[in-house]
Amino acid sequence: MNHRIDSGLRHQAVRGLQIIWLAFLGSIVFYLLILMLLSQQSGSVDEALLGYLRPAFWIVSTILAIVSFIWRQQVADLERPRRRMSTTSGFQRLRVACLVTWGLCEAIAILGLVLGALTYRFADYAPLVTLGIVLLFLHRPAAWPVDNFMLEDFRR
Repeated sequence: MNHRIDSGLRHQAVRGLQIIWLAFLGSIVFYLLILMLLSQQSGSVDEALLGYLRPAFWIVSTILAIVSFIWRQQVADLERPRRRMSTTSGFQRLRVACLVTWGLCEAIAILGLVLGALTYRFADYAPLVTLGIVLLFLHRPAAWPVDNFMLEDFRR
């Protein structure tokens, strides 16, 4: 049976995801503005402590970036048989998957915010904030198989 998705329904669903995605992106830009103001401040920072913090923040950020791709792949794999029958609709699963993935991306920018607040250095927080923005663009709503998730609802 060939099901077609109503274009109005699809547009509404994608539009809602785009608004949420823009909110995540906007919050990262807001973090960047805060950090730019912080970097103009001067503060004394224990260099020995920073020697441990910088790598720790980068390791955690790398793990979060990898998990965002793993999470997305696991959820987007619609052909994989489910272990248990879920009563959740395909679009509801998509929305949750997007929120979790985008939250992981934003967590990287938040780590940048914290590191920038500790060091007052642009070079410390800019890469993490940039990584968060790049990941959000890689996981933007257009990159998700929205039609597949919505068609899953028709197959039930």
